Amino acid sequence: MAIVMIWDPIERLLWGIGIAIALMCGVYFIYKGRKREIFNERIIMFGLASLPLSFAFSLLFTFLQVFNVQGTFINNIFYGDYDDYIPPYELLGRLSYISIGIGGIFFILAFDIIVKRTKYLLTIAFIILSGIEIYSPTIEMAKVVFNLPLLLGLLILVPFVLYLYTRWSHLEFKAVSSFLLFGFLLFIMSLNLAKSVHKELNAYPLILGPLFLILGCCINILPTIINPKVISRALIYWVGYAIISIPLFIVILYIDIIKDLETPYIIEFVVAFVYVYTLFFLVIRDIRSEIILIDQETKKELQSDVLGIFTRPLKVTEEDVIFHREQKICLVCKGKTLRLIYLCPECDALYCNKCSTALSNLENACWACNTPFDPSKPVKPYKGVEETLKNKGSKKSPKKHKIHDIPPMK
Repeated sequence: MAIVMIWDPIERLLWGIGIAIALMCGVYFIYKGRKREIFNERIIMFGLASLPLSFAFSLLFTFLQVFNVQGTFINNIFYGDYDDYIPPYELLGRLSYISIGIGGIFFILAFDIIVKRTKYLLTIAFIILSGIEIYSPTIEMAKVVFNLPLLLGLLILVPFVLYLYTRWSHLEFKAVSSFLLFGFLLFIMSLNLAKSVHKELNAYPLILGPLFLILGCCINILPTIINPKVISRALIYWVGYAIISIPLFIVILYIDIIKDLETPYIIEFVVAFVYVYTLFFLVIRDIRSEIILIDQETKKELQSDVLGIFTRPLKVTEEDVIFHREQKICLVCKGKTLRLIYLCPECDALYCNKCSTALSNLENACWACNTPFDPSKPVKPYKGVEETLKNKGSKKSPKKHKIHDIPPMK
């Protein structure tokens, strides 16, 4: 096989930074998950944490693997032949494949626990594939299992699961899925560019792979530190990001074809590219049209905002009340209050006149302390209001307020 560029000092530094960020991203997701009180939310968060962690460990083993390739430095770039290596090379390669398999197991297991309808068949399938990777007699067999059924399975299941999580969430959390989809796609691209099959093409800058990894981590972790309403308002920018990124992936596909990349890899790339972007635009359409189609049985099982776990808890705290009052911001719509306001007589929570009127007709209870807006009216629990509106909607009554935009009281 030909001598190709393997690594250089800048590429090594960027990979080190990217892997460290990916590890921190996964640990942060676990930290966020442990703080959740609802069991399903913790499980989902732990499953999502397995993705950056598995890619981080896989790329770490790949990072170490290339140091075992025989070669020489020319102008600070290490050139070598992937067929000329010392024994630890194969072991590190197998560990890299196994890391992705284990990450897939935990991600799918979290989904199986939540849904239950799959009877853990998906988890069992990933366990079998990972077992084949571990006990396969040759590294080539492990590589085939990794590149075809395992990686292709992740490319199909992860975006689909994220799409389902989107459909099960309230409107203001739906845009989170677009971040996670792009982050996962960039993880896959980073992993592929780090492998020998792409480096042997000698066509891509060495720093492209680690840059994809760093960008993917930043995109994944962004929803945990940004107000969900800001994410939803920035939806148009994510549409633009998709439009800009499509030509980039088409260029990569074109280079792979003219450089005679093996056909299975090209097919896998095309399938993943079309599939992920199709789901992404379905998410966009779902958000823009404000359509929420939730399976009733699944909704009863989850009893939570799935993607809401990426943001601060919906429970209104005393700090929230004080902040909104001092900033003169409505506790519900987050808009600046005008002259007509409503101040809760019990806890001093601040509402604009429009929101206080709407809540008086719906729940008739302050979000912070449950004090009635109108003492002459009964206080209606959030779930009771929701069922009432559903019953009215089934009789084809005029369009009512969408209460899924109002978080439930805890």
